[in-house]
Amino acid sequence: MKNIFRIHRRVEPGQYSLTELFGDIRTYGILTAIFADEKEIDTVVANTKVFVMDMPHEMFVNNDDGSITIGLTHLRQASDEFLYLDIIHELCHVKQHLQGRNLYDRSKAYVDRETEIEAYQVTVQEARRIGLNDEAIAYYLRVSWISPEEYKRFLHRLDVTEKDDFI
Repeated sequence: MKNIFRIHRRVEPGQYSLTELFGDIRTYGILTAIFADEKEIDTVVANTKVFVMDMPHEMFVNNDDGSITIGLTHLRQASDEFLYLDIIHELCHVKQHLQGRNLYDRSKAYVDRETEIEAYQVTVQEARRIGLNDEAIAYYLRVSWISPEEYKRFLHRLDVTEKDDFI
């Protein structure tokens, strides 16, 4: 799977629109599963600010204003598929933000937050649609801020077959 997404990676830190970084984002069919209608999609694509920052983070949504931040190294080095899945995941959080939901409920573990489960369910569905197998999806879901036990629970909750060598 090569170059199926148009991602502008060679940018400097700064503020961008979604289409400046993800040029074909308006063609992503999965957006209709996230947003209510074409008008909402148009509004989100037009109004969501994206900040590229020289920081170790991968990608996240600001709970205060619904903007998306992408770490410069992540933008430049992650695979096209993972960047695509990340932006889909974060757009789920943008939707949740627009609904007034708290994206960072610290009373629950990351893998147990409703907002994360919802966003990852959409992301896993889309990962399968673009041809990733469970091994690749499990690799995508392995993040540094969760324990091996949480990772196992996360995979089970998302119905992704775990591979012992990822744990």
